[in-house]
Amino acid sequence: MFGAPVLVTGSTGFIGSRLVRRLVSAGVPVRALARSASAVTVPGAELVVGDLTDRDSLESACAGASAVISCAAITGDKKGPYDHVNDAGITALAQVATAAGVGRMIHFGGIDTAGLKPGPYLTGRRRGEEGIKAAGVPWTILQPSVQFGPRSPFIAAMAGLVRGPLVPVAGNGRTRLQLIHVDDVCRAAHECLTGDQRLGRYVELGGPEAVEYDAMLDIIGRSLGKTKVRKLHAPMAIVKVQAQALQFLPHPPVTPAAVELLEHDNVAATLDGVQAEFGFAPVGFAQHVASHGLEL
Repeated sequence: MFGAPVLVTGSTGFIGSRLVRRLVSAGVPVRALARSASAVTVPGAELVVGDLTDRDSLESACAGASAVISCAAITGDKKGPYDHVNDAGITALAQVATAAGVGRMIHFGGIDTAGLKPGPYLTGRRRGEEGIKAAGVPWTILQPSVQFGPRSPFIAAMAGLVRGPLVPVAGNGRTRLQLIHVDDVCRAAHECLTGDQRLGRYVELGGPEAVEYDAMLDIIGRSLGKTKVRKLHAPMAIVKVQAQALQFLPHPPVTPAAVELLEHDNVAATLDGVQAEFGFAPVGFAQHVASHGLEL
């Protein structure tokens, strides 16, 4: 199957860079899509320049590819707009992959427990996923919870807050996260390249435990040598107003999209889903931090 390259979008990002390294090490030919010719990628990967908003570049990148792994997105911690990438860009990628005869598309979404009333950010992500399904390419949509591991942007941001004297928390701090290591996520994506049992399916990816937000901050605090993490809980409604008011800043400390994602538990249907689906047990967040630190 892997005489032809696997195209990885978002190849220089947190997930994409680790995934490219894993695939190259396994002998899989990789075509790594990046927005700049000066981007640094893993030795052995073919670097191609392109962007989800540039259809011509997607056509060149998909030509002759055996599969596409879609890692590129604008994450909720970044200031919007989002839909030109998360909706229109993902849909265009799926359409181009279909036209190029790509064998399968593996797309990274996220665990989505917003139900029937998602906010604007999740609504855009859902539209992108519907675009994949409508395009005609055989698809799998992976839905990881919050990811940790070397240079995790989320953990780095949380550590920055915990280092301060008082940690602001949106809501009551009881939102649950099923944190999963990025390498376990990459292993699952790698396994989705073969076999047909996950085609046409959403697959949730979570760690072996659901950790409340406040408890996660305490784990990070202990790793940083703090005996107590002082927290300031603010009602979600107030945090939403504050986040919206800060959007005039070039790099606001909080975004409405990030607040939206904290309104709901970020947990899979079961705690043993990865074990049941892929046959391996993902590492737990507390266990990994205790033995490896925060890996900032």
